[in-house]
Amino acid sequence: MNQLILPRKQIDFQLKEMFDHPLTLVTAAMGYGKTTAVRHFLDQYHTRYLWLNVETDETSAPNIWHSLTRQLTKIEPAFGKQLNTLGFPSDSAQRERVLDYIEDHVYGTNTVMVLDDYHHVYASEVDELMERIVRKAIPGFHVVLISRVRPRFGVEELVTKGLCLQLKNVLFELSSDEILEFFRLYGYDLSDDSIMQVYEVTEGWITAVYLMMKSYAETGTFDYETDINSLLEQAIITQYTMDETNLLAALSYLDSFTPRQAVFVTGMRDAAKVIRKICCDNSLIHYNGQAGNYKMHNILVGYLQENWVVHFQKYDLAGFYRRAGEWEVKNHNLLAGLQYFLKAKEYDLILKEFEKPGITRVIDTAPIEIVAIFEQVPKEVRYRHPMGYITYADFFLTDIDMEAGTQLLDEIELYYSNNPGTSLTLKRQIFGEITLVRSFSHFNDMRKMSELHVQAYELLGGRSSIANRDMVFTFGSPHSQYLFYREKGDLWGITEYSDRAIRYYQELSDGCGAGFGHLSRAEYYLETGSLDQVEPYARKAIYKAQTMDQLSVILCARFTLARWYAARGQFVKARKELCDLSVMVEESHNPILNSTLELCYGYLGGILGDATDFTSWLREGDMQQSDIFYQGMGFNYLVHAKYVLLEADYLKLEMLCEQLCQVFSIFNNLLGYVHAYILEAIAKEKTYGFTEAKETLLLALDIGRADGLILPFAEYGMYIGELLQSLHQENPGDEYLGKLDKAAEQYRKNLQHYQKDLKKEAVLTPREKEILCLVIEGNTNREIADRLFIAQVTVKKTVTSIYRKLEVNGRAAAVRKALELGLDAEEASSKEDY
Repeated sequence: MNQLILPRKQIDFQLKEMFDHPLTLVTAAMGYGKTTAVRHFLDQYHTRYLWLNVETDETSAPNIWHSLTRQLTKIEPAFGKQLNTLGFPSDSAQRERVLDYIEDHVYGTNTVMVLDDYHHVYASEVDELMERIVRKAIPGFHVVLISRVRPRFGVEELVTKGLCLQLKNVLFELSSDEILEFFRLYGYDLSDDSIMQVYEVTEGWITAVYLMMKSYAETGTFDYETDINSLLEQAIITQYTMDETNLLAALSYLDSFTPRQAVFVTGMRDAAKVIRKICCDNSLIHYNGQAGNYKMHNILVGYLQENWVVHFQKYDLAGFYRRAGEWEVKNHNLLAGLQYFLKAKEYDLILKEFEKPGITRVIDTAPIEIVAIFEQVPKEVRYRHPMGYITYADFFLTDIDMEAGTQLLDEIELYYSNNPGTSLTLKRQIFGEITLVRSFSHFNDMRKMSELHVQAYELLGGRSSIANRDMVFTFGSPHSQYLFYREKGDLWGITEYSDRAIRYYQELSDGCGAGFGHLSRAEYYLETGSLDQVEPYARKAIYKAQTMDQLSVILCARFTLARWYAARGQFVKARKELCDLSVMVEESHNPILNSTLELCYGYLGGILGDATDFTSWLREGDMQQSDIFYQGMGFNYLVHAKYVLLEADYLKLEMLCEQLCQVFSIFNNLLGYVHAYILEAIAKEKTYGFTEAKETLLLALDIGRADGLILPFAEYGMYIGELLQSLHQENPGDEYLGKLDKAAEQYRKNLQHYQKDLKKEAVLTPREKEILCLVIEGNTNREIADRLFIAQVTVKKTVTSIYRKLEVNGRAAAVRKALELGLDAEEASSKEDY
């Protein structure tokens, strides 16, 4: 008996309205056919949709995100992979980035994204994200939430504002007429009395109606006294052999499954064939053609698991979970695999994954989940896998808490020091890895870190099994010298030492940090105003970093070049440098480096006086959970302060500078202090006058003089030019002040000249107009590239340029601005030829 679908005209009529709302909320109790009705409607109207399932009760937002984006990857690989790699957007920066990415992908495409079984979501962060997506109201993008209960966000307000369409439980109850039609679908023409009895027993619950129909098909009679479990057993389970039922019972412990996965986790060679046979006439097992997997209805899952202990002893559940974990790991879903291993209590397998290369990419995107998993691993198991345990300690020290991570290393070292069963060779390796990881507990003391690198190198024979080139060497800071410059008068000292400092670590880690020595010199010459020396070293840093895929070093080097162009008055080239860099960073799908790039844009925007270069998290100063590692966190505050300066909120800026100094005191970031004192001097000059401003500026000059810093002062030439000029007039013989006065004056003149030319530069080129017209039509970047026979990377660069010229962020804002300016899709027909 094939599965047949009952047309639901009333439901279809209401669902047509989903295209007028960003959100459609479908709520009804379990078994009322919500999923079938929505999917049938979307298929019937040939709608472009993305169907995702919240597969199980979950309180962790990153776990939910990982599951949904993993499913999305099977439907739209590039889109899903990028969102999966970015990780759940737990802070403002990442939320904005994810929303912009979704908008860029779906704008104007009339796409419906369905989240089925949304009632499994018990994470308020996911609810908040969904509400933000809905409120963004991306044209041509519609979200459908299918749930047993109303979501835990402001549905009433969304409905009032016309942002949400609701379909409630009563709509899904079958009428007596619909029950009659349902039975006729399967070839049974019942009497009016029989239909009314079925209606009274089931109260319109379609699952019960379906099971009664299946039972009637087998026996030719109705048993009106049977409960749902008995009805399910009579109508469905009795049709299957014990092996088939055992297979279903085993698979009920998976959120969803593919035929190949079923073969692997159950060990039954004919599992795929059995599944296809069973699903042909079982409406409680649904096949998702987009994802290529099957999902059981919760009613069937509940029945099978409730009866597992009584009837189904064939499978060992722990072994089943172990194989499920192995399947996920094999298919590059490491986080899901670790969670299955945890269910199976296969703690050794968890540690073995920590011993493998590539674990860094996973733990950096899901730190909270990794800690939650690892905390449940018994200590004795951890000590059986020293390299895996030290890898975890490394992650904890650099990502979570330096002090607690250091204590963890001490415990591991003490255990193996006193363990007679550990061979001398293994002890040497363990102590070498611990020494290497411990170097990060002395973060930004370059010489102490290097000393420990040498010791680790000798103990390990030149190669670590833990350190690798996947690590973000710069900790997310766009400026490496910002991290390590901590003593006055030592800027050249650490620059000169950088080559030696990185040499041993680079070899131990198979290339992590390649190019750092050249980068240090480029940054040194930039900060000290020796502009002729900057470009050669920056280019060398980029070249060397490229050989080892060190994008974090490349990013710092190109940010250095952008500031170098700006220092020479070539502001358009400075912008282009960051524009080209943005394409490279976006393709890396690295949330840490995405945040770093946003810092670069904000920093340059602060110089150019362009507030649109600041993302919302930098405008608002939301630093609570930034993607940047805590070692580079202070740079976030610095860029936020630049935005406050643009807003001319000088009282706020003065207060913020006190906070900046507290942040910079943690690692004594002297470049941070210089900027903080300059910004505070600007605030005080505007609020209190020259005298107090000079006193504060002298604090910055005290640090700057010791190392010949020029550019940090010159970049604020528009604000502190008169202050520097006054100080120089008071001290005419001060050569350093003379250099600063001259550099700041030249920078100010260059900026004034640039700002005069801004209107000319802001005019869209014919190619930009052409691409903007295609954006207005709703084309994605890929579709635009195909249509114009150009590379997708070219489209990305052009779209970024359009955003900047229109002073907007995102596709929807660009379209609105274009329409306000009178540019519409019709202009595409009159565009110039190329």
